[in-house]
Amino acid sequence: MNQRTLTIVLVVSLVANVFILGGLGGALFMWKRATAERPMNGIGRPARLRQAAEALNPEDRRMLRQALRAAVQELRPEIRKARDARRESGEILVQPVLNRLALEAALARARASDILVRARLEQTVVDVAARLSPAERQALAQALIRAANRPSGERSARLDTDQQ
Repeated sequence: MNQRTLTIVLVVSLVANVFILGGLGGALFMWKRATAERPMNGIGRPARLRQAAEALNPEDRRMLRQALRAAVQELRPEIRKARDARRESGEILVQPVLNRLALEAALARARASDILVRARLEQTVVDVAARLSPAERQALAQALIRAANRPSGERSARLDTDQQ
């Protein structure tokens, strides 16, 4: 190999390494950003419940998490209905002529579905709380009160849902 070939190979290797390191750095940044705890500002502020669940012992936290997962799985069709109704509301809003009755009906459907989902999730929490010891219920209550007193934009502790 002559000097020119070595220089070209070195430059190509250097450029490739810069792109690989940049890609790995970007992937790491995006991974950290995607897994960063964020409050979920949806029905019932689930992030607040996750935060409060941190006060429970691991076994009770697991029981609560599993019960909520099962409830959400069961509620998926209703959650989908609420999402579809909100989407329909948005589509109605962008029409040149506002169909007020259709908009009100779509929003009412979304609201009804949201209320149903929230009520069932709250009932799940009540059912789990009924199985907790008085000390665990007190710890959960204090954590819920602390979480409720935080401003809504504050980030919350995230339950490690990837384990178990």
